[in-house]
Amino acid sequence: MSPQTAKEQVLMKVRSSHDFPVMSSTISLINKLDASNDTSVAELSNIILNDHALISKILKLVNSVNYVEFGEVTTISRAIVLLGFENIKNLAMTLLLFEHFKKGGATDVVDSIVKSIFSGTLARKISGDLSFVSGEEAFICSLFHSFGKMIAGFYLPDEYQAYQKRIQHLSDPAAAAETFGLSFEELGIAIAKEWNFPVRIIQSMRKLRAADVGKAQSDIDKLCTVANFSNEVSGILATGTKDTDRKLGELLKSYGCHFGQLESGFSDLLKTTFQDISSYAHVFNINLQSMPFSKQLTAWASGEISPEPTGLSALGISSTAIKTIETLTETATEVSPEVIFISGVQEMNNSLLQNHPLNDIIRIALETMYRGLSFFGKAKTLFFIKDTRQPIMAVRFGFGSDIEQTMRWFRIPLSEQENFFNLAVAKQTDLVIKDIEAPDIRQLVPEWYRAGAGLGLYVIVLPIIVNAKPIGLFYAEGARDSLKTITGGQLKYLTILRDTTVLAIKQRQG
Repeated sequence: MSPQTAKEQVLMKVRSSHDFPVMSSTISLINKLDASNDTSVAELSNIILNDHALISKILKLVNSVNYVEFGEVTTISRAIVLLGFENIKNLAMTLLLFEHFKKGGATDVVDSIVKSIFSGTLARKISGDLSFVSGEEAFICSLFHSFGKMIAGFYLPDEYQAYQKRIQHLSDPAAAAETFGLSFEELGIAIAKEWNFPVRIIQSMRKLRAADVGKAQSDIDKLCTVANFSNEVSGILATGTKDTDRKLGELLKSYGCHFGQLESGFSDLLKTTFQDISSYAHVFNINLQSMPFSKQLTAWASGEISPEPTGLSALGISSTAIKTIETLTETATEVSPEVIFISGVQEMNNSLLQNHPLNDIIRIALETMYRGLSFFGKAKTLFFIKDTRQPIMAVRFGFGSDIEQTMRWFRIPLSEQENFFNLAVAKQTDLVIKDIEAPDIRQLVPEWYRAGAGLGLYVIVLPIIVNAKPIGLFYAEGARDSLKTITGGQLKYLTILRDTTVLAIKQRQG
């Protein structure tokens, strides 16, 4: 069999896994999003906000030690403002992928995740200390340097076990080539290209030859260099042999033209890196003490020699069919609608004080409304702005399902026609419609709206009035029956968010 045929067979087997198409579609969609496009920002926010576990994980990481300079962040909208679109996009992609890999339960795959997190955290620290490249780019590129090995461990478990047996008497590249017909590098790059990974991440998956180490000139070359170095460090630490310190010293020497300045405090740097990855372990609910890599690193840091890693679980059994309750139980902090609303108002106030762009503040308000109302069932929230050239209001931002489609049909004519939109705007009053199908208000529900929105909804309309003039409105909808469980106090928070938006607009107008 030719190498090309073997490669295609392996890739075909990966692609034919039952959950591969769904994950491929999701990751490809995220990677295609463009920071320069307002629609992409909304799409990314919606992808994240439709996954409550993902919201929690991102906010936990954003509020971890790595980003403590920003103070507490409680909305995805503000996280995008503070950390940037690309960083949050990459973080979302990483969390989705790693959580997906972790669900397979194989200790080897989870251990690879821990090693990757360590490598990424180390690369971020090195880049920050030496001003080598962007710390966040170094983190994400180093994190995915061993992507091919994770793909193989998750999607090709039988072949991966055969590879582990071969590696006992063959080099890593030789064992991979003999087992899969291609290297982990080739596998990772092939899948990463299919999933539209950024070029910088893909290029950083390349294995550097010794002769190429000193040639790094461009940012992409530097990212590849720090990714190789940090992952080689992880590989040495994972072996847990008596030669660990010697091997680390030799590695540092071979990369001396870039990282030689680290030599005096290198051991301390590795130990603090290990301490820092605990925040990631908490997010993924990984028990670090049960991971082979963590055991080796702990043993090295304490000056002990740990036995060779076995790939066994905490039970001492290499199987995904039996687990401890601890490894199956996800611990999630209970968050109430009140906490979300209060945090959102505080987030808006912080953004006002920090003079953030008005659009970002409005997104925080809209996201807070969406997340708070979503506790009671499926919801949608929209922000309308009045057109300066014609008497209509059009959707500017939205959270929920089918936002792009909604933006196409949902345009509110501002006319003498009596409907609940014009009533709210003309009377400058907030409306809650318990049931848009109620017979006694039928004449207030326009046919164009009924055709687009559907049936069985409650609706909330909050006009935005500045200097006695209507300039827009907030709109929310949800399943009719869910309104019964929303209290008046919780609805009051929506008006506070609207009022804070009005304050922000007035502040910008001077």
